[in-house]
Amino acid sequence: MRKNGFFLCVSLITTLTACGQADHPSDGMLTEINGQTTVIRDPAEQKKICEQQYCEPNFLVYASFARRRSAPPPVIVKPPVTKPTPSPTPTATPSFSNGDDFFDYAKAKMNTLAAWNITQGSDGVIVAVIDSGMNLHHPDLLVNLWTNPNETESQPGVDHDGNGYTNDVHGYDFYANKSNPEDENGHGTHTAGTIAAAKNNMGVIGVAPKVKIMPLRFLGPQGEGSTQGAIQAINYAVKMGAKVISASWGGGAYSAYLAQAIQNAQAAGVVFVAAAGNEGRNLYYSPTYPATYPGVISVGATDANDQMASFSNYGTNEVLITAPGVQIQSTYLNQGYQSLSGTSMATPQVSGAIALALSLNPRLNLEQLRTNLCNTADSIGGNSVKCGRINIGRFIESIN
Repeated sequence: MRKNGFFLCVSLITTLTACGQADHPSDGMLTEINGQTTVIRDPAEQKKICEQQYCEPNFLVYASFARRRSAPPPVIVKPPVTKPTPSPTPTATPSFSNGDDFFDYAKAKMNTLAAWNITQGSDGVIVAVIDSGMNLHHPDLLVNLWTNPNETESQPGVDHDGNGYTNDVHGYDFYANKSNPEDENGHGTHTAGTIAAAKNNMGVIGVAPKVKIMPLRFLGPQGEGSTQGAIQAINYAVKMGAKVISASWGGGAYSAYLAQAIQNAQAAGVVFVAAAGNEGRNLYYSPTYPATYPGVISVGATDANDQMASFSNYGTNEVLITAPGVQIQSTYLNQGYQSLSGTSMATPQVSGAIALALSLNPRLNLEQLRTNLCNTADSIGGNSVKCGRINIGRFIESIN
């Protein structure tokens, strides 16, 4: 995948011109051919096609859009294969003492135990994590890894279920265009664990430890991807039955094609949750995408003191809700664990809570979910977001 930041600046017949978006790096021009979004990189072909129909830059987007770490990350720890015993030497976090799942401050702050007294989720609810993929053999994630019931790897190159993707048994890799969405960055594995790490007496535990994760990779080893990959992943998630899309990434200017893909997902009953971003700015004056597309549940980050994280974007109408996003422990590469900070870490907390709600009542619509999230949220300092910090316990009690 190229990252040269080049695109042809041509006037379009439609109201939007590519020239007005020239300050955002892209990889070719994006248009629609035979009903499919297609990237055109050849300048001559761009000129020919884009003079006749709508085109826009294929914007580059990133997992760590201005993400800041609050502290150096701990050493990755591999979990034991059996119930652990206390070690005579110090070990890095997360703690495996007494064989329990690590329970960080975020779960306590969000009143998660009260929610778990009602539901820990259902394997009938699928959350699509559109990100850098997932460590598919991580013991905290393997039990909740989504499986395509009509696909198999027994015949390489064969599309058994006829969905247009061969051997997509556990999701798909739209970055490398292959069936195996194995994570090479760590970001997707971390967000997946925050949503649905299993309750198995080791490692960490997700907000919704009994729902299924559909890993869809469109971000590469450096956490970079494109609008086209995001659209392909969104369309796949909708087609294959996801109920929630968790999107901890952003960048680029407004994309009509991406906005349409999200709108189509919402029309199909899929809830789209996105990170507000980490530039510490007011999104009313400087919007970021996909967080500020219509209907998106945009999530900011708070710290252990219920204050807005210094890096978190905000906006009283643009950011619906916040969740803990500072020093969040979760799953990582090589069957390990990591502590990270960012609105990327706050977003899956809310995605997991919505998955819990849909486990109780699959017929809840977007407006009902947004209203209940707001009505049950805890207030935080200042008027920086619309609804405050999520209280998962009260949220699930309101659904129940």
